[in-house]
Amino acid sequence: MELRDSEKRLLAAVSQIIENDGFIKIGVNRVAKQAKCDKVLIYRYFGGLDGLLAAWAKENDFYTLAYQTYSEKIASIETANDIIRLTQNVLLEQLDFLRTNKLMQELLAWELSGNSSFRSIQDEREKNGFRLQEELEKKLGTDSKVARMYITLLVASINYLVLSTRQYRLFNGIDFSEPEAWELCKEAISKYIHVLFENILK
Repeated sequence: MELRDSEKRLLAAVSQIIENDGFIKIGVNRVAKQAKCDKVLIYRYFGGLDGLLAAWAKENDFYTLAYQTYSEKIASIETANDIIRLTQNVLLEQLDFLRTNKLMQELLAWELSGNSSFRSIQDEREKNGFRLQEELEKKLGTDSKVARMYITLLVASINYLVLSTRQYRLFNGIDFSEPEAWELCKEAISKYIHVLFENILK
């Protein structure tokens, strides 16, 4: 169903507030003022602030978007190499998305601060990320608990590396202000996935 103009303005207002002031300023009154809408509309359209943020996450959170993009591609997988390539693509896109998306960076940093009370966004990400993982595991056809943990560690590592190098460019002696460092990071992720699934799919 197509969003009403006021719904679009409310979602855009969330992005504007996060980008300019961070999640700490998110609230019903502030969003309504930014959107130039009556705050009643937040409850009418989204059921409240948590519902608004969950809707916002569907448009801005990587794994919510990734599920929409990759679920059909997983269904068409036929070979081990297809599994490897698709997993590489998801993780490399996660890296690129997070590096270039300030809103996603602010969201993760706010969650990691321990101050976030907006569980709806985390619930939405976990639901969609895990659905993607489950569909991939069905294609593996083996006990995939170990594979799940390896991928979990990679996802978390990508998030942490991007966030930690926003303010301090060095990590383990590597200068991440240099584009070459990120290209080497992508190469390492691809090789890691290749070795991982080669071992699992033997």
